[in-house]
Amino acid sequence: MPSFDWNLFINEPDAEVVANLAKGTREKVQEARGSFLRFTVNLKPPDHTHWLKQENLTLRVIEGYFRWYYEEHNLVYESAFFTMTRYWRMWVREETDRPLQLDLSRKVTQLIMSLSNEWGLDKTAKEQPPINIDDLLFTTWHLLAVCDLSFPTFRILLQLNTIRKMMCSSTARPGCLIESNAHRKTGDALKYKDIELFMVKHPQDPSRRELLLKVKHRLIKGRRNMGRALSPTFTYTERNDNLGLCVIQDILTFAFQDDAFASPDINCPRDIWRWTDIPEHRLSIPIHFKKCLGDVCIFRGTTRNETHSIITDPIKPWKYRQAEDMEKAASGQAGFKDEGTFYKYRKGAAAEIRHLDEYSRNIVMGHNSGKSFANYVSVRDDVQSAFMGTPARDALLNLACNASLTRDASAPSDLALTEKRSIEIDPELIELKEETGKLRCALFQDFRLLELARQAGDPRHRQLRRLQTSIRTHRKRLYNSKKRKVRQDFFENVGNDIIAANRQGKPVTFTADVSHIQPERKELAELEFKNRDTADFTTATLLEDRIRSLELRLQLGKLHMPRGLHGKIDFGKSEVDRITSIKIEEPCHTPWKSVTGLACPVCIGTPELDPAAKMFNYSRKDALLRHFESHGLPLFFVPGGRRCDIPSCTFTCPSLNGYKVHLKKRHCISL
Repeated sequence: MPSFDWNLFINEPDAEVVANLAKGTREKVQEARGSFLRFTVNLKPPDHTHWLKQENLTLRVIEGYFRWYYEEHNLVYESAFFTMTRYWRMWVREETDRPLQLDLSRKVTQLIMSLSNEWGLDKTAKEQPPINIDDLLFTTWHLLAVCDLSFPTFRILLQLNTIRKMMCSSTARPGCLIESNAHRKTGDALKYKDIELFMVKHPQDPSRRELLLKVKHRLIKGRRNMGRALSPTFTYTERNDNLGLCVIQDILTFAFQDDAFASPDINCPRDIWRWTDIPEHRLSIPIHFKKCLGDVCIFRGTTRNETHSIITDPIKPWKYRQAEDMEKAASGQAGFKDEGTFYKYRKGAAAEIRHLDEYSRNIVMGHNSGKSFANYVSVRDDVQSAFMGTPARDALLNLACNASLTRDASAPSDLALTEKRSIEIDPELIELKEETGKLRCALFQDFRLLELARQAGDPRHRQLRRLQTSIRTHRKRLYNSKKRKVRQDFFENVGNDIIAANRQGKPVTFTADVSHIQPERKELAELEFKNRDTADFTTATLLEDRIRSLELRLQLGKLHMPRGLHGKIDFGKSEVDRITSIKIEEPCHTPWKSVTGLACPVCIGTPELDPAAKMFNYSRKDALLRHFESHGLPLFFVPGGRRCDIPSCTFTCPSLNGYKVHLKKRHCISL
């Protein structure tokens, strides 16, 4: 056998070696590349490769880039600035195949520190008070019964509450449950293959059955699916004292919505307990999920179907950025001074496992080093009482160390109408709108349609799009700035306001407006948040409450409230029947006719909508037209045409124009 020619091998060209970076790190490096490319557009020549050459990449060029980045991104924290520079250095080293020169690298480090001091960047950590059980109970109840945020689907609301409960019950990072920002587009999150559901005999009372859920945390930070350590498994049990805090109840809801049960005999909530009698020789019955759904994420986002209705995405997981935006908005409405992030729940759970040894804490928290735990705990011990030799006042200490100390549900969560109007008179915004208007008129004069300008490749069309994006971005920035200022002023002066009101004999009171909350949500909240002693109730009563809760959840999943109508329907005054939807009578000799002519026919024929949303009458015709166009109906209906959406009508329309003519003549709806 001839020996291998190693001389030939070593004389071949070097193989291309690509850095084995994690997907999240790779995306951050690419973001640094994009930022530097946008900066070099302002230079001459506008070519980033020219400025990366060793003789051109001077300290002055680097300082210019850092200052440009600071102005573009409105940096506040020093840690964010340091992170940006680190990823930029990684990209330069990868792009040029060499690190910065030693002398230049040392000067860049000194430059970073001096710029941070010059800009006065915040050097402190992003401290946020932890969440305790009282906070969790209030926030989960508030989200269901009071919060008037517009959620794409009711399942999204439930998912947000479930993530809160699971983080508090297991100290899980949000990236264990939903798609992490550091691993975007991987489609990896908590999946059905990571959970196991059992009906078990209660060890203290074998005649009693209870559900038990085991959840494997497969996506621990730093060793996601790498096998360097066993994935910790957490166990959830039934919570009949407060069904709203029961994670098992949420998982059952999602499983019914996804038709995930492998047994064909489980078709409704009652079947879970009807067919799960445990044999004498066993201690449990596993309730299996379909194997085909093993790789399907439990927490998923939304998408639109062929009729442009919002549905739960069948595949893609819920993204952390989307979930965190909703969490912050919901926390703001609940009255927390610091809206915080999901990590406040992890921090609150960490405070309750301080008594564990270091190795146990590392397993529960997913830490490689015990020193990381110090970032999650604050002073929670009554040192004063310990010094004085008196019993610890734990109740007061728990109140002082958690977010509920300053929570006030009356805090403004949105701007008043006058404050919103004041945004439009901002000089920079006015200048942007004037420039956009002039460019728009010029394009209309030359092309008559903006689409024709886009097809012709006119650079003014791209400039128009950039200006429109700048207007939206600047308006949003002004809105967020004013909103933060209003909330900050409220919490800085709320003590003085309450004292002044008490002195005047007019104590401050607050009653939440729940007129826009669906009655089914109120009923569900009343059922799930009883905070009762289960020993005072029979097993049959607890079981019926659990089944009724699941039925209400599944019913609410089919009563969608469109975002445009959210906040416009007063359910206290609504005369729509909440039990039975619109009666469908076919055929009908007398066609149904709209009294006002301002109802949406597509909504009337959509079975997944809330009855009040189906029959909603818009205030003006232009508002109805804008809403009707959002359905995205095509000009021609093929094949076979489109049947009229009014339930009692059997007419089939071949085109959109014919559909509108029919609605005008037959149902008095003019579109």
